[in-house]
Amino acid sequence: MKVGVFRPSNLPESFDVCIDNIVKHASTLDVEFLQTTDVSILASVDVIWDPRAGGGHAPSDILCNLGKPLVVTLHGIGPMMFPEHYSVGFRHRLKVLKDNRNKKLAWKGAEGKFSHIVTVSEFSKRVINQYLNIDNDKISVIYNGVDTSVFNHSIIIDKPNPYFLHVSNDESRKNVDRIIKAYSKIKNEKKWPLILKLSSKRTTDVDKVEIINKRLDESELSNLYKGAGVFLFPSIYEGFGIPIIEAMASYCPVITSAETACEEVAEGHGILVDPNSVNSLKQAMIDIMETAPKAESLVLAERHAKSYKWEKASRSYYSIFREVLDKHQD
Repeated sequence: MKVGVFRPSNLPESFDVCIDNIVKHASTLDVEFLQTTDVSILASVDVIWDPRAGGGHAPSDILCNLGKPLVVTLHGIGPMMFPEHYSVGFRHRLKVLKDNRNKKLAWKGAEGKFSHIVTVSEFSKRVINQYLNIDNDKISVIYNGVDTSVFNHSIIIDKPNPYFLHVSNDESRKNVDRIIKAYSKIKNEKKWPLILKLSSKRTTDVDKVEIINKRLDESELSNLYKGAGVFLFPSIYEGFGIPIIEAMASYCPVITSAETACEEVAEGHGILVDPNSVNSLKQAMIDIMETAPKAESLVLAERHAKSYKWEKASRSYYSIFREVLDKHQD
């Protein structure tokens, strides 16, 4: 079976991680992936996979009109649920709202032209059904995975110099402003430093806050998790939240949101906070400094994180590709 992967060069990093791992772990299956944006190549394959549908965007008319079984990975619909976190200023908000209307129309126009949607959490499946009116039987959930050859721990030891850690692209929904504000409200001279690994140009003059703006490779990021006293991920919106399981696999406690997919992915192994409350986050940060998590809870969290396997995700994708091809050939 030949699967054409529609893959432009400017995808978000999390999308690239998903594609790379699905392709890598499918090498033992009866499938050949052709990664391209060349329509003539895509027209010659058995199944087309569009893995770059985020923000509620529908597959392009070009892909829909090739007459091939089309599987779309819709990672999330954040701008449709929280337009205020994807816009700056009144005019931009109006543009986002207009774009959202156009997205709904595009999905309606794509009805009958795509074979199946894959999304990354049960939460995302519910809201896709709700906001885009797509039948649940057309949507499958395939969780992302964690590369435990990179994100792991070699030995269990007390962390001599713990710090608060946050890693994100610094979009509004990632709640970095509230993280800094909560940290600033902790009136304890011995409070841990705060390290923010951000793909933005943000700066700050808040004492004991370090911002890393440069790109880190996976081993450098893994070392940050390993040294952290806790990982902070209080997002307003996530379709999945790969850093949650990267941190847990690295034996790092996690504070995350009792909202969207974060609670689902953490599944009882994270400390949940109200993402809209600075005080809720501040108190959780104070509590974990004063009472370190028990080793048993960290072991269980690590085991939970390791249950998110790219090998399993790859087999699930293969099953969907095969299923839509068989239906197409009937």
